[in-house]
Amino acid sequence: MSGNGSRLERVNLMLSSEESEWLNQLAMEIRQQTGASVSRSEIVRAAIAALRELHRFCPQSQFGALTAAKKGTDLRVLAILAIRAGVLHC
Repeated sequence: MSGNGSRLERVNLMLSSEESEWLNQLAMEIRQQTGASVSRSEIVRAAIAALRELHRFCPQSQFGALTAAKKGTDLRVLAILAIRAGVLHC
C-alpha cells in the first residue's frame, strides 16, 4: 500500500542513466538534509502526482492540455513551462 492507501502495482520504467543518477542524487540530498530515506520510486510517484495536479487544475492551460501531447517530450515541455509560470495562474 502507498501512503495514501492505494494498492501499489509493479511497472517497468525505462530511464536514462542521467535520469537514474538524478533520482539517486535527489534521494541522497533529501537524506542529508532531513535524515529521511526516500526511494527513487517515491520520487517518481511524487512526479506523477504533480502531473496529475497540473492536469486537474489546468486541463486547458495557456500552454495546452497535457492530453494534446503526442510524445513524452511534449509532456516534458508543458510541465516545465507550467512550473516556471506558476501553475496557479491558469
